[in-house]
Amino acid sequence: MNKFILGPFLIMTLVFNACGGNDDDGSSKECQTCNQEFAGEIITSEICDNGNGTFTITFNGEEETEDLNGATFEQIIAAYEEFGASCD
Repeated sequence: MNKFILGPFLIMTLVFNACGGNDDDGSSKECQTCNQEFAGEIITSEICDNGNGTFTITFNGEEETEDLNGATFEQIIAAYEEFGASCD
C-alpha cells in the first residue's frame, strides 16, 4: 500500500513546498480531478483553488492545504500534468 501512496506524495514533494494548515475561508473553489497511473493502478486526487493564495489537495481521504508560492492554480495543474496526470 505504501508504494501506491509514495508516488503522488513524491510528486507533491517535488512540485510544492509543504506549508500545512487549512486556510479555508468559505470562498467558492475551482477544482480539478486528476488521475495518474502508478504501479498499474489509477490514483485520483482532487485539487482545489481556495481563492486566497492556497490550494487544497485531497488524496485517499486525506486533505492538505498548500501555499501557491506565487504560482497560479493553472500552473499547479500543468505541473501535475507534466508528471503524467490527466486533469479535468
